Amino acid sequence: MDFIDKIYEEIVNPFIWLMLAVAGVYFVWGVFLFVKDYDDEGERSNGKRHLVYGIIGLAVILSVKGIIALITDTVSL
Repeated sequence: MDFIDKIYEEIVNPFIWLMLAVAGVYFVWGVFLFVKDYDDEGERSNGKRHLVYGIIGLAVILSVKGIIALITDTVSL
């Protein structure tokens, strides 16, 4: 079990946090694009797309983190 704990602590958990950070930055970039060019319909739709993909990315990553926690608690890893 120590090997699996090390893999989770050293590889999986930092990767999840990195992906959360990337999705958060993508979302904030979408907010910036949406607000910066509010008058331009094309840039505003580009910002909306970034917002939606950022939210989807955050939801997927948090779901994966929850599923991993559920599995590890169920199997008692």
